[in-house]
Amino acid sequence: MDISNYRKYFPITENYTYLDNSGVAPVSTKVRDRVDGFLDEAMNSGVFAYDGWMEQVEDTRKLCSELVGCSPGEIAFVRSTSHGVSLVASGYSWKKGDNVVIYEKEFPSNVYPWLGLVSKGVEVKRVKPGRNGFLDINDIKNTADPNTMVISVSSVQFTNGYRIDLNELGRFCSENGILLFVDGIQSMGVVPMDVKRDNIDFLAADGHKWLLSPEGTGFFYCRKDLVESINPPLLGWKSVVNDSSYEQIDFTLKKTADRFEEGSFSVMGILALGASIRMLLDIGIENINKRVYSLGDLVIENCDKRGFEVTSPRENEQRGGVVCFRFDHDLVKLREELIEKGIMVNFRGGAIRVSPHFYNNEQDIEHLFTTIDKLLEKRD
Repeated sequence: MDISNYRKYFPITENYTYLDNSGVAPVSTKVRDRVDGFLDEAMNSGVFAYDGWMEQVEDTRKLCSELVGCSPGEIAFVRSTSHGVSLVASGYSWKKGDNVVIYEKEFPSNVYPWLGLVSKGVEVKRVKPGRNGFLDINDIKNTADPNTMVISVSSVQFTNGYRIDLNELGRFCSENGILLFVDGIQSMGVVPMDVKRDNIDFLAADGHKWLLSPEGTGFFYCRKDLVESINPPLLGWKSVVNDSSYEQIDFTLKKTADRFEEGSFSVMGILALGASIRMLLDIGIENINKRVYSLGDLVIENCDKRGFEVTSPRENEQRGGVVCFRFDHDLVKLREELIEKGIMVNFRGGAIRVSPHFYNNEQDIEHLFTTIDKLLEKRD
């Protein structure tokens, strides 16, 4: 399989050099076609197409479970990563004096739901960056104590692309009776994930970054034997076992993760997510991983040639799909100038953040750096 053949499914490459897949990624024609198909069905068939949609929703649930290595019954669809984090933050049976450990540089999705627990007497213990500016797993371990109920961490940090060793952290949590929540939005679709191998108890991810799906639809993983220990903070007709018995009230909650899906699905969003995940799985996450790391290495190589400081880890074992760099310049303005030239990158953690996906190629990276060269020459 030649992975470059998939570039044609991303028309954005015809007009832009898009290197911000860790921000809001473009969708493919495969996703567009599925959304168009759904709208045609909704327009021309209405509820006659409903049973088929529900079958495809369940197909997407299976694809999500395949992506993370769990059973379909451990997957629930959510609106966002924040939604998934909030399910546990709001639904766990906290006691006064409990605490949760987070990294202080987390994206707000993995901060605010936990801070909301402070009023209930739950302490939020925040780990500071290590000496190298990255999250040190030993600092997490040293911050946890006998009252730590949950450790919540991003698989890959959005500010610098640092990828934590989930296997080591999961083993620590399992050995110490601590639940591990993973914000997987910066790794799903580009870094292989196995929640069982890594002893992950909960995981949430929206689809609009590396999963190459529209905003507003994601999924939440909850380990099977923990499902009934989380009280759904939102309840509705789909929360219960007999969800089609509209005229008979029976408040018996489902025993699988779909108890957290309180009402009607965002069917169009779920089908779009399914179309993209199917494409990613067809290519193979391992293949995507190799491609993205190869492009990341090229970013680092170009930085080294120019004397730019790489603020992301250089080793693949510690890096996600993000590479950040900085140098003595107004980088916010540089990003604006690059956008004017049709090159989309981002500014995070005081650095330019570059995040190529598998549909990008070497020419995209070279174009980024030759454009930076020209902009700097023009300024001189």
